[in-house]
Amino acid sequence: MKITESQIIAACEIASKVFAVRMKLSDGVNVLISEHGLNKATASDFIKDYKYLLDGKVFHRAMSAPAMHYFMKQIFSEHGEHGLAQSITALRAHIEYYEGHYKINMHAMRKVADEFEVKIKQPRTLLEIEHAFSAAVERSLNGSQHDRLQRLANSSKKPSTITVQSTVFVRNPDVVAVTLLRAAGKCEECKADAPFCRVKDGTPYLEVHHKIHLASGGEDSPDNTTALCPNCHRRFHFGEGSET
Repeated sequence: MKITESQIIAACEIASKVFAVRMKLSDGVNVLISEHGLNKATASDFIKDYKYLLDGKVFHRAMSAPAMHYFMKQIFSEHGEHGLAQSITALRAHIEYYEGHYKINMHAMRKVADEFEVKIKQPRTLLEIEHAFSAAVERSLNGSQHDRLQRLANSSKKPSTITVQSTVFVRNPDVVAVTLLRAAGKCEECKADAPFCRVKDGTPYLEVHHKIHLASGGEDSPDNTTALCPNCHRRFHFGEGSET
C-alpha cells in the first residue's frame, strides 16, 4: 500500500509527540492505525525512525525518500541545526547499511541527505547565529521544565560546528587610543576604575564602544566612541532599552 502525504504528515506529528514524551509509543501507533489507516508495523517504524534520526543512530527499517524529506524538514524546523545534523548522521548510516545489505543504490535517499547537509554547511553571519541562539534560549526559558530536561537527556554533549561568514569593519586604531587615553582608566559611563589591568602591559582594561553602531552608519571617530567597563558595555548591548 502506498503511503499518502497526509499519512506521512500525521506520522511525523505523532512521532514528534512520542519523542517529546507527550504520548506513549503504543498510543501513537494506535492513533496512526485507527485514525490514519496505517498498519501496525509501518506506524511503529515511522515513530522509531524519527527517534533514531534525532539520536543520530543507524536505523534499519526503510522509509520512502518523500517521507524522509518531510521528516528531515520538520526536524530542522523543530530542533534546529543540531537536530538536523544528528538526523543526517543517522540517514547516512542507514544508507550505508541498506546499500551494503541489499546491494542496491539509494540515489533518492542520498539526494535527500545531500540537500539537507547543504543547509547546515551554508555560511551564516556570526550575528545571525547569535540572534538565533538568543531566540532559542528564550524559547527554552519560556518552555516547560519537563520538555527542557527531556531535550537535554536526548541531546549530544558534544556541540556541532558550522562555517560562518563575517563582515569586519577596519577600525582606526588612533580612535581607540584617543578614547582610552581620554578615559584615563575610568569607565566613562559609571565613572568607576577599570576592573583590572591587562597582563601584557599593565594598562587599565576598558572596552571602546561606538555610540552609534558602525553597522548602523555610525562614524569611527572619538566623538562617536566611549570607553566602558565590561559591565556597562554589556548593559549598552543587552540591557533594557538597548538596540541589540
